[in-house]
Amino acid sequence: MFSYKKELYEIRFVSLYNTLVMPKRLNEREIFQKGRFLLRDIDLELDNGSKVTYQIWDKPDTAMIVPVTKEGDVIFVTEYHAAVDSLMLSLPKGRIEPNEDPTEIANKELQEEIGYKAESIEKIATLTSIPGYISTRTHVFLARDLVESYLEGDEEWDMPISMHPLKNFEALIDNKKLTEARIIASLYEAKRFLSR
Repeated sequence: MFSYKKELYEIRFVSLYNTLVMPKRLNEREIFQKGRFLLRDIDLELDNGSKVTYQIWDKPDTAMIVPVTKEGDVIFVTEYHAAVDSLMLSLPKGRIEPNEDPTEIANKELQEEIGYKAESIEKIATLTSIPGYISTRTHVFLARDLVESYLEGDEEWDMPISMHPLKNFEALIDNKKLTEARIIASLYEAKRFLSR
């Protein structure tokens, strides 16, 4: 009985999804820019003929790296996040500028933020965060076979590093030490990838 209901739901979802019509982009214009902050108005025409304007934050993509040691520990950094005025556990990450290779950026950020480079680095996921308002995509990389290698970075403060086993990283969520959704999703993706 359950299987039948699940199959029926999947059929209805696929049918609904296949009938959706993408809005038509009529116009885009920059309305504000300061530093990395670029706001755009996007004029759209919906399939019912109505016209709407959305504001989006147009932001470069990001490389986020899950560095895992041969013992199975994830190397975290602790950094200050001004928007929530908090020191938070994080993963190494960096902005990807146009025409840059995301894999190279990922390995460079590892060396700048934790002092290691990865002999093995694989892209395992692409995530979005608030895609109705922010254009950026986060490219998630799993970094293994780590060797010491330090590059001078552009970080404005020291970022202490710490380690925690990937196999039970959920304890960090339970203890309220890990709250950033992209990092949690990246860790789940790494755990799933390694369990295959």
